[in-house]
Amino acid sequence: MLQIGSIILKERKRLQVTQDTLAAYCQVSKASVSKWEKGQSYPDITLLPKLASYFKLTVDELLGYERQLSKAEIQKQYYEFAERFGIEPFEQVYDEVDEQVKSFYHDPSFLLQMSILMLNHHMLSDESPHILQKTNQWLERIRQLSEDVWMLRQANSLQATIALMQADPNTTLHLLDGVIKPSIGDEILLATAYEQVEKQDEALRVIQVMMYQNIIQLVGSSPIYLRLTTADSNAFEETIRRMNGLIELYSLRKLHPNICLQFYFGVAQCAAALEKRELMYSYLKKFVEVCIEDLFPIKLRGDDYFDLLEDWLAQLDLGPNALRNTSIIKQSALEAIEAPFFAPFQNEEEMKELIEKLRWGLEGIQ
Repeated sequence: MLQIGSIILKERKRLQVTQDTLAAYCQVSKASVSKWEKGQSYPDITLLPKLASYFKLTVDELLGYERQLSKAEIQKQYYEFAERFGIEPFEQVYDEVDEQVKSFYHDPSFLLQMSILMLNHHMLSDESPHILQKTNQWLERIRQLSEDVWMLRQANSLQATIALMQADPNTTLHLLDGVIKPSIGDEILLATAYEQVEKQDEALRVIQVMMYQNIIQLVGSSPIYLRLTTADSNAFEETIRRMNGLIELYSLRKLHPNICLQFYFGVAQCAAALEKRELMYSYLKKFVEVCIEDLFPIKLRGDDYFDLLEDWLAQLDLGPNALRNTSIIKQSALEAIEAPFFAPFQNEEEMKELIEKLRWGLEGIQ
């Protein structure tokens, strides 16, 4: 919507000139200026450069035009900032991110991706709580600007994530309503519709994407399930058995190595808490192997079975590439294996050898 009327009114008052004065400058009637300011009509297009010059604005500024960044431009900025976070001081890069956010504070798509950028890098700052608080403000701004249901859901989920990071689970429960909503199954409806209009390839693509996401979500949810079942040895061991079966069945170490890392690390963490040394070391070894052999280069991809994912992955807001710089990911892997819950084992030779193997293995990866 054009904002030229309100801008003319604001600028005229800023310069402390009357409607008569502005009308004389533009060679129109006072009534015309009044109608412009009330939004009842617009200046003739030939007057725009003259008005812009009078107020010392660009024509775009006079019209109230706020440029939205394209998806490609947002991706480019995200990955440039992510790369720089790996090699430059955090505060220096963050200040530039913040300036860009101020310039595009009207663009909810840009705000969303910069919020994701901060959630992936806030831990590099000495003032992480402040960064999370600022990110939460950007997400609140999205709520004010956007009517896109999917974007609002993403913003809500990110705010719930920040609340957990801030040790505020009650806010997370409030944001997520504290209940599990049943899946509507839109993907199945969509695939069936494509099938009925004889678009078999589209139907297959939709089902493949749904299956892929469901498998990744199932394995990705297993670490918390393991933590919740440590007192139930049968459920704990059966979960490990089933997740290993899925990883092997769908070749997940190659298809999605990061989700395997989450599972292996989750098992090792629980085993450490249960003082099951053999189980812990077994899964830490798997963790190290995936980090060295399968993780890099990090990129979402399909395989011979999931062979219709490429277009869908390319259409993701940030594409299929890693959301953090390689050096930051390597450092995170080392910090994980040296985490406090493994502290009782840090002086054992087997643990020292694993840490050293991971360190040397990662150093050899570009």
